[in-house]
Amino acid sequence: MTTKKHDEEAAEETKAAAKPKAKKPAPEPASGKEAVAENGAATAEPAAEHPAKKEPKERTFVDAKTGKAIAHPHQGGSGAEANQAAREEMHSARNGSALPFRIGAAVLWVLGIVCEIMAVLVMNGTLFLPGPGASTWLIIFLVVDLVMVVIGSQLWKRANHLAPASKENKLSYWVQTDLGVIVAAIAFAPVILLLLTNKDLDKGTKKAGAIVAAIALVAAVASGIDYHPATQEDLDQAEAGAAVLSDDGLAYWTPFGEVYHFNPDCQHLKNSGTIYSGTVQDALDAKRTRGCSGCTVEDGTDVLSKADPAAVAAALANVVKVGGDNGSVGGSGAQEPGEGEDDAWEGLSEAA
Repeated sequence: MTTKKHDEEAAEETKAAAKPKAKKPAPEPASGKEAVAENGAATAEPAAEHPAKKEPKERTFVDAKTGKAIAHPHQGGSGAEANQAAREEMHSARNGSALPFRIGAAVLWVLGIVCEIMAVLVMNGTLFLPGPGASTWLIIFLVVDLVMVVIGSQLWKRANHLAPASKENKLSYWVQTDLGVIVAAIAFAPVILLLLTNKDLDKGTKKAGAIVAAIALVAAVASGIDYHPATQEDLDQAEAGAAVLSDDGLAYWTPFGEVYHFNPDCQHLKNSGTIYSGTVQDALDAKRTRGCSGCTVEDGTDVLSKADPAAVAAALANVVKVGGDNGSVGGSGAQEPGEGEDDAWEGLSEAA
């Protein structure tokens, strides 16, 4: 009996060992306020690792032409995001500013060609003028022709700097940019050709007239060439950049540099003893038609938004202002409105 009982107990223990162990029940998910509390605690630590977002710098946008503050900067340029309406408005304003210079150039060029016609008539004997001989009148008309053409070319180049041509149409761009050269050729090349082919002229008149006309042609062509031409697209980008990337709408350049800057503390200006400042148009007039790659593009390394304000202020203290009524010689610094007028009145009072 004892043996049988012992065998039964052993069999039960074996069955119990063979049964799988019950799995531990999974914890019930937290609900309601408990879940919110746990999630809040879990996200609190990572949020604390990131510093608070820096507030954007408050900036004032100034029109580069008028110097007046504007509510919204013009979005010029030739990119896909450029505002076409704003660009057309700028082009219209520029053309209006350039129109008087174009009219003046056209009038002077017409007078120059009239002088050329008079020279040809005198040379052929068709026109008789009392006083000096025909050869003298020929030279006088050629000299007056040269003066008219040269002054007209300078006015035309000034107009092109105010309202340059677009490079989209290559023929139109070439004609507008080099019109001074074309007019110079029209004003003197025919005279030279007629002088050389006229067999009725005496050798002295022919030689003197040909030399004067050739010198006049070279001088007129040289004065008509724009050695630093700008394009409509260049000026669009410059004005748009001045409105967006320059706090005061001003540009900066050096006496011997080739580009303009919007940051007076730009690394490319560090080694310059003299830095000039003016509007974008002043920079273009100074033949700086290209912007610095570091401070006149949005992704530049030296844009004002990344600059140290103290370093910018120190650089501004030695900037020489040019253009308008702010011209000065030497380090002028950035005066507050009316500061110069107060100093002038104090000087007058002491003198009195």
